[in-house]
Amino acid sequence: MKAFKINSAERKVEEIEINSWEDIAPAIGNECTTFACPVTFENEDTIYVDDEGLYHPFEGGFMMENWNYPCVGNGILQGTDDEGESTEPLTTKEELEAMIIWVDKVKCSIWAAQFN
Repeated sequence: MKAFKINSAERKVEEIEINSWEDIAPAIGNECTTFACPVTFENEDTIYVDDEGLYHPFEGGFMMENWNYPCVGNGILQGTDDEGESTEPLTTKEELEAMIIWVDKVKCSIWAAQFN
């Protein structure tokens, strides 16, 4: 099914195919093996990110308005139904692109240093 990859290295949103939850970590990339869901939109679309992103290579990250910190690395946006199963996102690529605030590697590293 259709999903969107938030590619922080290239600062772009790409349409990709995700067939099961097992495809999420490889699609995030950057050696991701464990993912988390830091935000669910009002329409139940969900962003998945590398839960250990600070421990893997990354080129930057992203934020959205009113977020207190960046997500390091890439993200995947999928929809979610009433039972918690993944669906195609209701958010369009253009809407997602308009929400993203790109954060470079230096700013991500400065943020991360506060917690080490």
